[in-house]
Amino acid sequence: GDVVEQKNLLRQYFLEQDIGRKKAEVLAERYSRAYGIDIAAYPEYLTAESNLKEIGVEDGNIVIGAVDNGSTRRLLHEKLHELRHVVYVDSGNSAVTVPNDPNHVDRYQLAAIKNSGWEGQVVVGVRVNGRDVLPFPGEVFPDLIEPDQLPTEVSCGEVVVSNPQRLFTNLMAATAVLLYLHTLLVDGTILHHRTFFEARKGWIRSEPAIEQMLEVSI
Repeated sequence: GDVVEQKNLLRQYFLEQDIGRKKAEVLAERYSRAYGIDIAAYPEYLTAESNLKEIGVEDGNIVIGAVDNGSTRRLLHEKLHELRHVVYVDSGNSAVTVPNDPNHVDRYQLAAIKNSGWEGQVVVGVRVNGRDVLPFPGEVFPDLIEPDQLPTEVSCGEVVVSNPQRLFTNLMAATAVLLYLHTLLVDGTILHHRTFFEARKGWIRSEPAIEQMLEVSI
């Protein structure tokens, strides 16, 4: 449901002529033309009334969660649990510490700012024949689906004001998701259940899911 704004041009892949249009529609059209494949957009916010099938999500799909609030994650958690077959990959990372008074920051607050916003995680859940083979992200980390004070209809730009994220950390999160997708689409399986990373220090650590995945065929 988010709309392209002037400020998005600084750090997101949008052009001047995209301003005022729904981000989802712009990206769907762009990459559909670039790769010659059909990409559909659902340019609305996910709500409790949203119907997954009308959006295009159904049994057998891979769903990537790249949302920035617990309320939307809870909706995904509940609605995807209604499916019998689904792979749900959720990506999240921490925000930068925001001082109470930006005009008066002491050296301790400055250190907290510099050291924050670098870590994150990717968790994959799998349902096969209505059974959880790998638990969903919200079951692994319940705080991920804790309701926020912000409604799900708040734009990314509004969230960033009070919950700023580092672009480099976001890129590392996207790379971690790509590792899961590559193994899933090329080899037809999942090697890991969850992955943790720290972007500034440059480390990434994954926990295996070999035993669970040997039981099923994705």
